[in-house]
Order: sequence, then structure tokens, then C-alpha cells
Amino acid sequence: SVYQAYVKSLMDTNETEKAVKLFPTVYTTSQEWAEQILTFIQRNELDIITPYIPISTLKLDSTIYEKVLNTYLTQKKYEKLKDLLIKWPSDIYNLTTIDQLIRLQMDDERTAKALLECSAIIAEKQGNVSKTLDIYLKMDNIQIFQLIERKNLHEEILPHIEKLMSINKNVTLDMLINHMDKLPVRSVYNVLQKNPRYLHAYLDAVFSKNPNDSRDYHTLQVSLYADYEPDKLIGFLRKAGNYNLQEALAICDKKQLHRETVFLYGRAGNGRVALQIILEKLNDIEEAIKFCRETGDQALWTKLIEQSVDKPDFIRGLLNHAGSDINLQQLIDTVRSDLKIPGLRDSLCKIMQDYNIQ
Repeated sequence: SVYQAYVKSLMDTNETEKAVKLFPTVYTTSQEWAEQILTFIQRNELDIITPYIPISTLKLDSTIYEKVLNTYLTQKKYEKLKDLLIKWPSDIYNLTTIDQLIRLQMDDERTAKALLECSAIIAEKQGNVSKTLDIYLKMDNIQIFQLIERKNLHEEILPHIEKLMSINKNVTLDMLINHMDKLPVRSVYNVLQKNPRYLHAYLDAVFSKNPNDSRDYHTLQVSLYADYEPDKLIGFLRKAGNYNLQEALAICDKKQLHRETVFLYGRAGNGRVALQIILEKLNDIEEAIKFCRETGDQALWTKLIEQSVDKPDFIRGLLNHAGSDINLQQLIDTVRSDLKIPGLRDSLCKIMQDYNIQ
């Protein structure tokens, strides 16, 4: 035909890419396509024709598709091979044949990443998702998460959670939290208990979603927060309700986490010890005043004033907060006349203004 003659002339003048675009119009039989594909393989120009090879409306003999795939395999163009394995439907070539060819090409020590991915794709197409899973695990391949979701493999991945965490911790945590029906907290705990850092990250995620879901591990979590994220511990202590108070105190005391220790003594009803820690360990009058206000125990205010008599900064802090909580007269009577208090004038002026005394 005229079209075929035109295409041939383009090929003869090395206008190959222009010619190939016309192939779907010019060539309508399997035999014609087979001849052209083999020609392009011989010319080492397979890349040019591959995007136009018919795979649906016209199907070629399976050996032609296998020839294309094997050409990329032998040329070690594994990315090209992978793209075709993803794009091409699995019923147009023999999966077993390609799988065997890939196996022959593999070198256990130096197998290219893309070739391993090809093997994984073939295995999934064959329905052997456990093999695909194993390959992706071996490769530390992020695609494993798509595979798990695609094939609903959540129950199967329980033994591999630690490995998955090493591939991508955040994605793994999201998956674990979103599928707690298939991956119960107890089961995940059993897997991660020998890796406390990962265990902490997991229990923290569980607690963040619903504190009650990790209630069996709240005491353990005190220790884990103390070790790995002490900044988040005080928030945990305030929100959690199922940790052993004495064990939590021992952990915080050992780690010298004074603010957390103060909170725990306060929760235990031992405000005097808590206040003592604020004054001696934290040396923070503002925190002491805040604690006394939250507690609402007048005896603590008295103790605070007694503990502040020889500390000018503490006295000034108390003066700045004098009012309904602090007995101003009691405070002034307690202060020694020879005690020098920096900023005393400003504090007294503020008090006078507050009391409308001019």
C-alpha cells in the first residue's frame, strides 16, 4: 500500500521515530508486527518501537512479547523490563518463562535492584504475594507498603514489623494504628518488646489515638518516655490513668525529671514534698506559686513563705503575686529587716497600685 511504501521510505532514510508512529495504522496483523519488532531488535532500536507494540486490540503471539522482555533482560535494561512488566497484562506472555529467565540472570550477591523488583512483580502476577513480600523486605523497598494495602496482607506482616519500621517508621506506624483490628496491641507489643525504641514509638502512636488502647502498658510507657522522649512525659502523665504511681515516681526520680516528679507527688496528695522539690531542685518561685494555687492548700502557702524568708528573689516573686492567695501582712512580717531585696521598690509600687494606695 501507499502507507507501507511511505513507512518503508522513512525507515530507509533513518527517520525511524517518525515511521514508528504510523505503524499502528499501517500494520494490522500479528505477523506484520512480529516482523517489525524482530527488525528493531536486530537494529538495536527496540526502545523506539516498544511504546507502540499492541497489547489489547491486537494481540501478538506470546513468544513475541517474551522476545521483547528477554531482550531487555539480556541487555540488562532492567528498568525498561520492569516498566513493561507493570504495564503489560500478564495474559499476553508466559509468566513462568519470564520468571525462569529472570532467575537465570540473577546473582545472589550483586543482583540489581531493578531486577529484584522485576522478580517481585512477576511473583505478584503469579499470585505468590509472599514471595513478593520477601523480596521487598530483602530490598528494604518502600513499595512493600503499597503491596500490603493492595493485597490486604496486614495479618501476614506481624513477624516483619520491626523490619518495616526500619524501612519507614512513620508509614508503618500509620498502618499499625489504622489496622488494630488485624494487628492487636498485644501482638505488636510481643514483636517489638525487644526493641524499646520502636516499642515506644508504637505505644506513643497508640496512646495518641486513644489512651485507653495502651492502658496495659502505661507504667512501661513512663519508662519509655523517660528514656526516649522526656519532653512528652509530663503530658503523658497528665493524660494517662493506668500507671503505677510509685513505679512512675521511682523512674522520674532516678532520671532526675523534677517537674514530672513534682506532678506525681501532687497527684499522690503529697504536696509538701512536691513543693520542696520545686524549691530545692527547680529553684523556681513562679512554679512554686503556680503549684500552690493549683493545689489550693493554705498550708502550702505558709510553707512557701517560710522557705522563702532568706531568698530575696523568692520574696520579690511572692510580693509580685501578693493578693487573694498570699497574705501580704504575713509575708512582710516574715521578711528580715536586714534582707536586701533587689527590685523591692518596684514590687511595692505594684502592690500599692493593685490596692489603689497612693
